[in-house]
Amino acid sequence: MSQLKSVLFAAPHRLAFLSGSLGLAVIALWWAARLGAMHLGWPEPDAGNVPAALLHAPVLLLQVYPAFIFGFLLTVFPRWMGQQDLGPGQFGPVSVGIAAGLTSTVAGLWTGWNALIQIGFLTFTAAWTFGVIVLASVLQENRRMGKPPCWHAISALTALSVGLTSAVLVSASLIGDDLRLLRWGNVLGLNGFILPVFLTVAHRMVPFFAGSVVSGYQLWRPDWLLAALWALLLLRIVGELALLPLLSGLAAIGLATCTGLMTWKWWPRGLAPGLLQVLIWGFAWAPIGFSLASLTAFGLPLGLAPTHALALGFAASMLVGMVTRVTQGHSGRPLAMVPLAWLAFVTVQLAAAVRIVAALRAEQGLLLVIAALLFAAGLLPWLVRNALIYLRPRRDGRSG
Repeated sequence: MSQLKSVLFAAPHRLAFLSGSLGLAVIALWWAARLGAMHLGWPEPDAGNVPAALLHAPVLLLQVYPAFIFGFLLTVFPRWMGQQDLGPGQFGPVSVGIAAGLTSTVAGLWTGWNALIQIGFLTFTAAWTFGVIVLASVLQENRRMGKPPCWHAISALTALSVGLTSAVLVSASLIGDDLRLLRWGNVLGLNGFILPVFLTVAHRMVPFFAGSVVSGYQLWRPDWLLAALWALLLLRIVGELALLPLLSGLAAIGLATCTGLMTWKWWPRGLAPGLLQVLIWGFAWAPIGFSLASLTAFGLPLGLAPTHALALGFAASMLVGMVTRVTQGHSGRPLAMVPLAWLAFVTVQLAAAVRIVAALRAEQGLLLVIAALLFAAGLLPWLVRNALIYLRPRRDGRSG
């Protein structure tokens, strides 16, 4: 047991990534089972008084994705600012809270016991709060040392703070049964947390990675772009919350333009390793999703197609690429896309495409089930492989 503890707390990403991997695997299977019961007559798992369709989005946006996000940011935040890695006393409480919150939520989803889901969200939110405090202290240390601002860290911490607000709203909704709070939490969770985190990390990571592996690559990541993305995302949030489709649509056009430009500028004009390619291909979902969102805002009936292009196509694709890069590099393995990572990435593309077609066909049940099964089946082997890596020491014998 002590050896397992030493492995899990050897680096900030280990326990958080392990929790996210197991949580994503079990929740993906739960959602596929739910959809199969709703649309194809499969045996129905126990259900509480909160419909599964209302839990699906906040669980993914505010627990599964954040587990990976915290594992990543707790690792890179001090490195971005030239500081020492965080120790177990700093990242440990965050990782333990994430694991406990996800475990409680997953148990509640499968048993239909709403109290466990409420406890899961409250526990996760508490861990989130501590995580924000820890990362803010890193930024404060950077300022105390008189170093220039790290805009990527500031942007990511801002998104985490908005995400914390979203988690509080959802927790309050689950306790008080207020669907307005749930809607606000989902809007903030996607547009103020998930999208800016992945856009920020991509802004820093993709050009830097490409510059080190592609011959003659022209690095492009101006600071003004982060400010423009945030301004447009805030406009979109206001438009979505205030039900102002014109404002939301104009913001989506701006976001599609910015992310389309980023995709074009970052696209390698020569040979590139698979790990870079999946980051670029995954990022290309962003201009697609924002373009669909603008069409929806101006009256084209696309249903939930824009949301899933962004939350599934963009976010899940980037997740596969970024988690694979961290998992390989921080376990002493080559920085490469292994076969199971390719399987996960390809099936996410297929699942996103099928899910969008289902939205365009009035949420056709069979297509919804197919998309969920593709997502679960494709990710499961990759997630299990990664989980086993987090439970073992580095292959090269180094610490971490």
